[in-house]
Amino acid sequence: MAAATPTRGLLRRIGQGFVEFWRRIGNDYLAVAKETAEACVEKPFKAGLYFTGLGTLVYAYRTNPSELRTMNELRELRQRMTLLPTSIHNKETDAELAERSLLMCQNRLRYYNLWFFSLLVQSPHDSSVRIYESQNQNLKDWTMIEFFNNIYDVGILLRWRRLEKKFRDYDVNHEELDRLPD
Repeated sequence: MAAATPTRGLLRRIGQGFVEFWRRIGNDYLAVAKETAEACVEKPFKAGLYFTGLGTLVYAYRTNPSELRTMNELRELRQRMTLLPTSIHNKETDAELAERSLLMCQNRLRYYNLWFFSLLVQSPHDSSVRIYESQNQNLKDWTMIEFFNNIYDVGILLRWRRLEKKFRDYDVNHEELDRLPD
């Protein structure tokens, strides 16, 4: 009976310490929230600027193109191109689709989600290739230089910039238009 009393007291002290810790944390956050509200009233322009920046970052995070959405968009664009007659295909658009498809089939296109934007990075070799050139660090550029030199496309606000640029006039064959008489 005497051994049970110190254990019960120890557990009670640990429990009270745990509750007290979270109570102090809550009071600290409450004080910060009150001070922030007072600062917003004192300097509304500065607060508006901060909230606009924060809102922009939240919007960029929410509209960052995912890998699944990228694949679906590529499928839809391929389908759109198959519905058009080949004679009116834009050659740049066809080349872009062919290059992306080739890189994806060869497992050389890597997707990086960087919270507010995404990157597609082209790799010189498939990740499973084990040739000397792909393994020896002396034959490669520095990792960051190689990474930035091989950026293929940048995705932000639900759009891939290079893909969007190439698909601007996807149904206009400029070569055929140039052959038309004036």
